[in-house]
Order: sequence, then C-alpha cells, then structure tokens
Amino acid sequence: MRSRIPWPSLIVGLVAAFVAVATIVQAVRQGSWGPVIATGWLPAVIVATWPAAFRRCRLRRRGQAG
Repeated sequence: MRSRIPWPSLIVGLVAAFVAVATIVQAVRQGSWGPVIATGWLPAVIVATWPAAFRRCRLRRRGQAG
C-alpha cells in the first residue's frame, strides 16, 4: 500500500517543522521572543497555500444551495 502524501507536501511539512524547531532553539538561546515573532507569519502562509485546504473549499461549493 502506497502512501497518499505527495512528495511536495511532505517536503513542505518537513521544512516547516525544521523552521519551527530552529526558531524555538534560537529563541531559547537569545532569551527573547524576537525569533518567534519574526517567523510567526509562516504557519498562516503554509495553511493558506496547502493544497488540501483548497480542495476542501471547492468540495463545499459544489453542493446544492440550501
């Protein structure tokens, strides 16, 4: 049985996890919230551009208006 996760989505997920961990490590080393605030926009961009979110929205619009 093959995994249904496409390669680009897997790569984006791994990069996002790496950036999150690196941000937390840098914030702890500096002792400030600066790195977290500087990269706080990244999760919103990933969620907005994730292909599955687009598909879910399209499926809802195909139904009959009620």
